[in-house]
Amino acid sequence: MPSSHVYVHVNNDEADRILVDPAYKLEKIKKAHESLYAMTQAFETVQAQLHDQELKMKIPFSKDLYENWVNIEKSIHRFDRVFNRVERFNARAMTDPDNHDRREKRMITRRNERWAQNYTFFFGDMTEEEQQYRDYFESDPEVQAEDNDADEKHTDDLLAMSGQFNPALYDFQDLAHEWDLHEDYSDIVEQKIFKFKYRKFADSLNNHQRRQLRVESRFHERAKNRDPALEQNLNNLFLQNEKQFSYAQYMVDAKNFNNTAETETRPFREYMVKEAVQQYKDYYESDADEQEFFQYLDNYSNRDKIRMMELFTDYSAGGSIPKAHFMIPKREYNPQLSAISNMMLDLVDFKDRVRPLSNDIARIEQAVQHQKMSTSMRKEQVSEALKEQGKNVRPEEIDFARMKPAEVFATTEQKADSRKRIH
Repeated sequence: MPSSHVYVHVNNDEADRILVDPAYKLEKIKKAHESLYAMTQAFETVQAQLHDQELKMKIPFSKDLYENWVNIEKSIHRFDRVFNRVERFNARAMTDPDNHDRREKRMITRRNERWAQNYTFFFGDMTEEEQQYRDYFESDPEVQAEDNDADEKHTDDLLAMSGQFNPALYDFQDLAHEWDLHEDYSDIVEQKIFKFKYRKFADSLNNHQRRQLRVESRFHERAKNRDPALEQNLNNLFLQNEKQFSYAQYMVDAKNFNNTAETETRPFREYMVKEAVQQYKDYYESDADEQEFFQYLDNYSNRDKIRMMELFTDYSAGGSIPKAHFMIPKREYNPQLSAISNMMLDLVDFKDRVRPLSNDIARIEQAVQHQKMSTSMRKEQVSEALKEQGKNVRPEEIDFARMKPAEVFATTEQKADSRKRIH
């Protein structure tokens, strides 16, 4: 059977009839497929029944090795995605020769525009090579649909489904001593942080989705009544801090000299501490083994609660920075002046115009990544983005916890345009 590479033994008479009778051939193949499916299901059922009866010994392992192993596997998947794009880009002249000249001309024109006529600022770890890849394959729908957040979550799903990263399979020990193995030195706080960090690998897929849905739903419910100071414009806040926390401000007006960023972001840190503890409680709410720990969690010291901030995830923030670019036009060359004069004017223009703009762009890039929004405003933004994609969804119908990552965030082009409008 070509589809499954399974061989079926028949006698000479049946072989001759299979060669001359297509209907008989299809009938034999259908019966063979049914038999193969039944046998495969029987093997899987027996294996599942014996799985719980097997004597399994936990593998001595270090938490550092475990975390490095997970990061290496994620890096391999990330490298595979980049490698496939590089291979496709290098073979672009052979894969589509009819459209190669048109696409190559478009790519070179935009590349020259970025480097000859403008200073280019790249967002979200974008590089010139990747931008050339996007310019060349601009009309391909699969390129426009690339989403790094979705790819990373898909990688986590693959690692979880493999079953090799389940922490229950390993006996975490301190392997620093070669001849004297010792149990893990981690305290209770570090153990809970580790457990929550790799919860997706420890729970089944259905159990994890159910618990994670509960965490995100309750987060958005609490976000409706949180402190409005958490949703202030971070770009304006850090711009104000640059003015009030500067040497010039101290010399001119020392009374108003103040670290505004540290003062105004104190509610953020308090919110992260409380929300991190609450997210842990929401996820393990139905876990009987965690009920006793919840009582201890309420009596945590401030130092231990600050350590729990590592678990905090803000589901109302903008997410990772989209890959895009922003161009600052260069000063127009003056042919009536000498080359030295033009060079000096370029340096002055870069100092007085380009560098401040670059600082503003860098500040906006980082501020938008952590900018919190109210639930209503976020729903309106996602609703508008979905309408541009041809999906008519009203803001009150949006449920962030049940939406896919690609639906929650707008396309890369829409997010890039929004940053340009903000700037």
